[in-house]
Formats: sequence, C-alpha cells, structure tokens
Amino acid sequence: MTAPPWQPAPPPPPPKSNTLRTVLIIVGSVLVLCCVGGVIGGVFLYKGVKTAVGPVQDAAAEFVTDLEKGDTTAAYELLCQETRNAFPRAEFAQGVSTQPMIRSHSIDGAMIRNVNGRTSATVTASLTMSTGFVDNHTFTLVKENDSWKVCGNPY
Repeated sequence: MTAPPWQPAPPPPPPKSNTLRTVLIIVGSVLVLCCVGGVIGGVFLYKGVKTAVGPVQDAAAEFVTDLEKGDTTAAYELLCQETRNAFPRAEFAQGVSTQPMIRSHSIDGAMIRNVNGRTSATVTASLTMSTGFVDNHTFTLVKENDSWKVCGNPY
C-alpha cells in the first residue's frame, strides 16, 4: 500500500557519517610514517656509530693481532707516545714475553668520548690465551695525529 496523496513522503534517512573511518585512516597513516621514519633514522644512526667506532676497533684489533703473531715491533708502533715514553721498546718486548701468548681475540665493544677537547676511546676485547684462559681486557686509546693509538698499561 502506498501512502495517501495528502500525506507527505517519509524523510530520507540521514547520510552515513564517515568521521570514524577518516580518523582511523589519518591515525594509520601517521603510524606508518612514524615507523618508516624510525627505521630510516635507526639505519642512519647505526651507520654513523659504526663509522665512528670502526677505526677505534680496527686499531685495537691490529694491536692484538700483532701481539698474537709475536710481532712486538709492530705492536709497539701502535702505542701512544706517553706509553712509549713509559715503556721503552726493549722493556715492552720483555713485558710481553712474560705474559701468556694470545691465541685468539674478539672485539666486544667500543666507546668514544671527548672530554675538554681530548678524544679518547675504550675498546673491550676477549683475549683467549695460550693457557685457555679468556681475559676480558679493556684497552684505552687516544687520538694522535689522526690515528688511534693504544695508551696506558699495554698488557
């Protein structure tokens, strides 16, 4: 049955509100952008840190590798001037010869700091000695003439 002609037609239903859908789309888009930005930022941060600590780790690894090979002359050249002044070449070689030989090593971490304009670093390494003992050793390095040098007690 149809409505009599004298009765007005019922009003159309109100249009559906798309507010919730619009808000969810905007929030989702912002979350995706934040995640992508976080990943990109993390990659650049990782590369920046790796670039900064890489030379420090390389210098410490080269020093330890020279000691593993028994090449105290090459290892001595990787010491900072202050340590070379404290340990003449013969005394350094004598001190190394009294220690157990290093059989292998791994670099575990590095940290660089700049205090009052002096740049220094510490490198932690696991040194496996000929006796089987694993020494968790911390090397201190300083920057001399744009090169990282092992400083402090070298053994």
